[in-house]
Amino acid sequence: MSDGLSKLKGIGAQKIHERTHIARQHVQAVLHETFDDMTKIQLLGFISILEREYGVDLSDLKVKVKAFFAQEISKVEHDTKVFVSPKKKKNYTFVYVLVVVIIFAVAVSFTLDLTSITSTKAKTHTIDNSAINNAKDSMSQNDIIEDENATLSEVPEVIEDIEVIEVQPEPTKVVEVVKSFKIIPNSQLWIGYIDLSNHKKYQKLFKGELDIDPNKDWILTLGHGFVKVEINGEVTEFKDKLNIRLLYKDSKLSKISFKEFKELNKGSKW
Repeated sequence: MSDGLSKLKGIGAQKIHERTHIARQHVQAVLHETFDDMTKIQLLGFISILEREYGVDLSDLKVKVKAFFAQEISKVEHDTKVFVSPKKKKNYTFVYVLVVVIIFAVAVSFTLDLTSITSTKAKTHTIDNSAINNAKDSMSQNDIIEDENATLSEVPEVIEDIEVIEVQPEPTKVVEVVKSFKIIPNSQLWIGYIDLSNHKKYQKLFKGELDIDPNKDWILTLGHGFVKVEINGEVTEFKDKLNIRLLYKDSKLSKISFKEFKELNKGSKW
């Protein structure tokens, strides 16, 4: 045993494993010179790592590794030469299959020829029968036409009085739309509204809802802008802290400026 290997055995497999990260079972295999579970490349690689990490000379161990694997290779070659492969048995399955296929093809060919002959004879008889049937049909059709002509000549002409009934279309129903114009504030509200047809002025302080005549045109000034306006069931909501001014014309509502309000009110603020 070399001095290097003795030194490694004194350190122990566990500590070598922790330092080199070589698997413990492989370290033990190197220390005890059991090479069966590793390849030649693995063993020589592990030995080189141990030499580098611990500064030891493991040349003797490398020689043993090379001699071990050289002996293993010679055993494999000897076993390969001794082995004689058994003779393969002849397989006659293909021949049997080929014979069966040939017999089947002959049988199919014979059947097709027999069917062709039978169908040709059947066609000959069919042609003869169809000629006779056509002649019978022609005679029966002539008889039917003569009977129909005779029957039509015996039927008298009948003229019936037909009463024409005129259907009057139902009148279209006109759905009358109920107009509405409502002011619905979120809290108590002062409102001034002016009839544009005569410039008559109205004002009111209220809560809840205020109905205004929807058939007229109006200009309105409101004390605050937290308010909803309902026109013919459609609601428009405003959220303005300051007072707002509105124009209601032709059942349509629009927000206007102070200048526009004065112009519509003949230059008056209110």
